[in-house]
Amino acid sequence: MVNWRIGEILVRKKLIDWKQLEEALLEQEKTRESVGEVLVRRKFIPRFLLYKTLAERHAMPFADLSRIRIDEAAIRRVPQSIAQKHGIIPVEIRGRTLVIGIGDPTAAIPEAELATLAKVDKIHAVLCTPEAVRAAIAANYNGRKTGA
Repeated sequence: MVNWRIGEILVRKKLIDWKQLEEALLEQEKTRESVGEVLVRRKFIPRFLLYKTLAERHAMPFADLSRIRIDEAAIRRVPQSIAQKHGIIPVEIRGRTLVIGIGDPTAAIPEAELATLAKVDKIHAVLCTPEAVRAAIAANYNGRKTGA
């Protein structure tokens, strides 16, 4: 399913219909927004379902940050400035792997540097909504100084 466009996937999953996709595509030509953003703005689909589908499209897990307890130890491994710069939230440490939440499945995350900074062997990214990532950064860092 990786080669399918997001609109086609949403139709196949019966989350939207062809008419809604056609309307969104016409509007996208005018606004230059992503089709997904048009669908969310027009209330054809909730944002979290769009991001769950995007996660599937990019072969990565989706995480609902409102239902996850973020591990304080993971937060201490990544400075707030790095989290904000790259739009990531450290979620947990699993053995020698740091799990991070990201809001953009196409973003270039400097995994090797992040792993070195966090003193882990591997970075595992899960997709979250961008709003959830920003809210989690604000809630979990709250002005404190962090670093490895």
